[in-house]
Amino acid sequence: MNNNIDQQRRRLIKQSISASTLALVAASGLVMPRLLLAHWPNDAFTAETLEDAILASLGEAAEVDDTIIQFTIGSPPTYAVNGASVPVEINSSLDNIQRVVLLVEKNPYPLALMLEPTAAVSFPFKTMLKVAEDSEVIAMIRADDKLYRTSRYVEIDIGGCA
Repeated sequence: MNNNIDQQRRRLIKQSISASTLALVAASGLVMPRLLLAHWPNDAFTAETLEDAILASLGEAAEVDDTIIQFTIGSPPTYAVNGASVPVEINSSLDNIQRVVLLVEKNPYPLALMLEPTAAVSFPFKTMLKVAEDSEVIAMIRADDKLYRTSRYVEIDIGGCA
């Protein structure tokens, strides 16, 4: 009886150590999901100009300026004290949204967020951005192969990125 309990205890300890080791390796980044890395849009996030970032993240399509996208930044809407955390909210009543992109014109790398919404994402969508200096913040939505664009100028007291 004692021998059986010892064997069960040893097996449990081995499994716990194996699971802990695997969790540590995965958390350290040594084992990364290949599917995630295969779809990482490196060109879009490393583009240094606004035009290159838009082209790499959304591709080419007819651009439509429209009031279908509601867009607010911060509180009050055109001013943020700390550029390291500027609240942004995007709202849209568009159907068939393929991609949502947030760009900050004067950041070193303009593309701040790229999202391909699923059924689990609902609008309004809220997030925080880093903004380096007083700049135009642009929201673009690709829906039905058309680009919808809106923007807001935001003033920053303390820059959020270098």
